[in-house]
Amino acid sequence: MQKPRLKTVPEQPSQEDGPQKGPKQVMVLKATQLFTFDMRENRMMFHATGATETEFFRVKVCDTVLKKKFIPNNVIVISDYIGHNGFLEICTASSVSDVKGTNMMDIPVSLRQRANATPKINTICLQRVGTFVNGVFSVYAKTVKDEFIYYGIEDNTGKKEVVVHGQFTNMRCEPGDKLRLFCFELSSCVDRWQLRSGRHSYLQDHKSNIPNTLPNTCNRHALRTFLLTISALTSSTQLLPLTL
Repeated sequence: MQKPRLKTVPEQPSQEDGPQKGPKQVMVLKATQLFTFDMRENRMMFHATGATETEFFRVKVCDTVLKKKFIPNNVIVISDYIGHNGFLEICTASSVSDVKGTNMMDIPVSLRQRANATPKINTICLQRVGTFVNGVFSVYAKTVKDEFIYYGIEDNTGKKEVVVHGQFTNMRCEPGDKLRLFCFELSSCVDRWQLRSGRHSYLQDHKSNIPNTLPNTCNRHALRTFLLTISALTSSTQLLPLTL
């Protein structure tokens, strides 16, 4: 029998507050790569999005062993987690197990789309200060100042400033590229709104889909420039076409 369509698609991820015993069964919609959020202690984590058939959640996972369970479309059961600032936080004390057999989940397409959607810039300012934002945005400006990088992002509804510091200043992203933001905090500075990176933020250059949490020792642009230089110096010999 065909299940009824979801009558009301939630606009925002569901939130829970404080310690939660569970169990909660969810389907994994997506997950980031592992990244280092604490450079001094070399601690790693990843972000994920999960959903039931009626709501979706943002998840922070600080136990790297669990990465193998957070595979898109995998159904899992989580217990002993914490709801905090709009996220379900899973740590080493939490329990995550696979669901086997016929007890699967049918997530409506409309809910999947909403969970993966980028909010319009003109709606971000309607959220309360301290709200965390995910999404893919076009970059139209870039300014480097002291230990910070200021990106101007835009869509067809407006513009906003993204403030990046720490390890994310090592990335290569220029106007015309796109940024994928995870867990950037909405804040106000003087007379303008900003999205600021924090302890658990994650950032990707969406054009290349390469995470930018490490120095540019393997930068694709630098590699291409190097190969083009070698090609010019050895123009008298036949070289294979460059296909980066």
